[in-house]
Amino acid sequence: MRLFFAFLIFAPMLVSAESKDSSTNSVAYSLEQGHINKLLESVSDAPQTEAAFLTLMGRSDKVYEFLTQFTARGYCEVSSSVKKVAGTPLVKQRVGEHQVVMVNENHFNVASRAIVAKWLPWFKAQGFTHVGFEALQPGEHGAKEAYVQEPMMSNLIQKAKTLGFNVFGYERTQLAPDDMSSAESFAFRDRQQADNIMTQISQADDNARFLIFAGWAHIAEAPLNSPDGEYRTMADFLKNEHGIDPLTIDTTACPYRGNDENPLATYAYVQNGNILNVGSVQNVDIQIRVPKAPPETTGYFRRDLGDSYMPTEPDWPENRPVILQAYNLKTGYVADRVQSDAAEKLPLYLPAGNYRVTLHGLDGELLWEDELERD
Repeated sequence: MRLFFAFLIFAPMLVSAESKDSSTNSVAYSLEQGHINKLLESVSDAPQTEAAFLTLMGRSDKVYEFLTQFTARGYCEVSSSVKKVAGTPLVKQRVGEHQVVMVNENHFNVASRAIVAKWLPWFKAQGFTHVGFEALQPGEHGAKEAYVQEPMMSNLIQKAKTLGFNVFGYERTQLAPDDMSSAESFAFRDRQQADNIMTQISQADDNARFLIFAGWAHIAEAPLNSPDGEYRTMADFLKNEHGIDPLTIDTTACPYRGNDENPLATYAYVQNGNILNVGSVQNVDIQIRVPKAPPETTGYFRRDLGDSYMPTEPDWPENRPVILQAYNLKTGYVADRVQSDAAEKLPLYLPAGNYRVTLHGLDGELLWEDELERD
């Protein structure tokens, strides 16, 4: 549980790092300028945060062993009496008349972002009108937000906007006092998140429906325990203080090794007619298991973004790592990004659009830059 509680620190850390958008300390600025080594040095003593940064650089394959280390638990094993069922049909069956549906994610496994992006058209067809994102501040936000720097998250937010959802952020706006314990600080943040979501609900039409995307334990519908004591969560505040009963869907426990036959398949486990929920995030309605990228498959999730693209013009260094990136010229959002190690030459995956494509060394040296139009 202590390591799990440390995972919860990642979101506010990114928000803080992004507070000075034009400075060289900005996550967005550092990534765009290729200052990758500087970013990795800043998280070298926090393995879970380093894993999250690897996903920002398109290398979910490098997170496989880390995910396995902390998810290969005894509770992930199931007995012969447990029935394995497809996760997506189960989710769609359970949504029903819920006004609010919450899906959480593990910040260093982008599978949940890719899967929810696949679900968005269905949610739109069911009358859902709003999509809320953790770590986006209330009010205006855009391409330079720290969480948006990961390509699958960028795609998820842009897809929600394109489909006509009202996209909003609900992150806390006040920092917890220094004298609070970790559990108190967590609750201080989550109460603000719940209040911000309630503001959106109160301002919307009576028939509005909300899909809330969050991290880890924020969707637990009752208090959870930590080394610092019991702590309350966003969903707990919404349910027990605001009277909103969400459908909560946990995707963080026991990811399985993905495969090309059905790369975004999800599964749930049912025992005696009840969904089997295991792992750190309990007090949820549904738990589904999502894939993790195999260590030998670079681009496992990113290839869902569009067609493969490899520039032919640059003089690609063979003896040192580089970062290849594409930014949408119209919106400013990152379209895709991938770090290639020495002797590697990895492609981007891009849909139709106009892009600025760059190749940097990991210390920020610009090796090549061009504009690209894809039909």
